[in-house]
Amino acid sequence: MSLPDFDATYRGTPLVDGAATVPWNIGVPQPPIAALIDGGRVAGPVLDAGCGVGVTTIELARRGVEAVGIDRSATAIAQAREAAAAAGVDAAFEVADISAFTRHDGRFATVVDCTLFHSLPVELRPGYVASIARAARPGAALFVLAFDVSAPFTPEMSPNCVTADELATAVEGAWAVESVVDSTIHVLELPLAAEPPRDEQGRLVMPAHLLTAHRRPS
Repeated sequence: MSLPDFDATYRGTPLVDGAATVPWNIGVPQPPIAALIDGGRVAGPVLDAGCGVGVTTIELARRGVEAVGIDRSATAIAQAREAAAAAGVDAAFEVADISAFTRHDGRFATVVDCTLFHSLPVELRPGYVASIARAARPGAALFVLAFDVSAPFTPEMSPNCVTADELATAVEGAWAVESVVDSTIHVLELPLAAEPPRDEQGRLVMPAHLLTAHRRPS
């Protein structure tokens, strides 16, 4: 399925009429990722894969956790750097194609993928999984938050949503899957095929999966 021009989205072009400019940017880490951070499960150094405007990277840096955010959108990375400077935190950001990423071999203790996986073209998934495995140290944790196939997107804007089994199968190999649990992704306004629930802030609550895995020894 064709995916949007994310750099254009970060420059201010809505995905479709009636959508918030960057619907997935809720200004704070997604609640399931925030719960992992609060629970002490995200150890540094951290690779924030597909970091967007760097909300999760900056939150980790604010807590004293070494983190590197990577995104292929130069516009998003520029905005992330500006936000980190405004917050007064030491967070690193790089423009790179995470599906063919070759730097930082064996560096990271945790890889966080918050809504990137379903934004990749399906054919890039193997390269992405291999790239983050290369960047991770043995035993590193992997957390992936991705939309479930039941998310009520319209055909015009649907990302590459996954079942729990599809997500687990996609990362198996270098990664040992520990669990895939039902979860949620909270988004700003979107025209959808059906109205999902809303959270206390009025954000749309969409069905998702949260995968937990660890890097196998090389």
